[in-house]
Amino acid sequence: MAGGYWMVRTIRSGDVIEKSQFYVGERKPRADRKKGSSSRAKLEQNKNAAVRQLARQMNCNNRKGDLMLTGEFDDAHLPSDKAGADKIAALAWRRLCRELKKEGVTLRGFWSTADKDAETGEAARLHVHAVISGEGVKVEWDEETGKLTSCRIGQRELADIWGQGGVHVTPLREQKDYSPLAVYIVRQAAERPDGKKWHPTRNLLKPVIESERVCAYPRVLRAPGGATVHEVGHYDELTGSHYIRYTRKPKTEKLGGHKERALWEPPESCEDVNKSQV
Repeated sequence: MAGGYWMVRTIRSGDVIEKSQFYVGERKPRADRKKGSSSRAKLEQNKNAAVRQLARQMNCNNRKGDLMLTGEFDDAHLPSDKAGADKIAALAWRRLCRELKKEGVTLRGFWSTADKDAETGEAARLHVHAVISGEGVKVEWDEETGKLTSCRIGQRELADIWGQGGVHVTPLREQKDYSPLAVYIVRQAAERPDGKKWHPTRNLLKPVIESERVCAYPRVLRAPGGATVHEVGHYDELTGSHYIRYTRKPKTEKLGGHKERALWEPPESCEDVNKSQV
């Protein structure tokens, strides 16, 4: 691989750190593409990239108390195709934005039309996923059964705002890495000519590239001591490519010989004017 070099890129999304190692240099001529297998491999590669992009977005913006919404279509409102579902979802998103605005809240989140089963990948009834900030949404549960009794903005129920059928509401749990939820949503997302799998609002925080470091030789990437490792990719000995994702261990300092105080805290924003954005 003369004439090139290896680079290690570090991306921060909320509390989550990603390191990827890859080769930069002259590329060999492409071999003739075989029909079928190569296209499937490319689709899978694009899907994995979409998962990481959505996970970064969620790690920057979401937290415990935010809501995942699943809007269903009843028989009377079931659209004939994905384009119809997209149009209905976009209109419902605007209604949701208006209702929150009445409460003095700006909508933050994204929506995605789904037409696949998350486990099998087979065709499923059209439905719409959305993840939004919990601010401005009143959620009530039955203490005995644990079932949802009301989910409304002001005096208007979410099911009424959706207007196409039932709405399932799932509060997000406290977790550092939302990659599992990103996998769930992307696997169900409908394929589109433009490749978009979700539609975010424009006010979301973005991940940042903390560093891009040139290396003379490739190596296996490792997380620092005490970190919580979420994923370690396969190390390719031929190309030197590798990937790792983890959460740093909070730093502590002893006070008075026995008390400890956390020094490292999650950043308030994923944006940094002095660093490149992903």
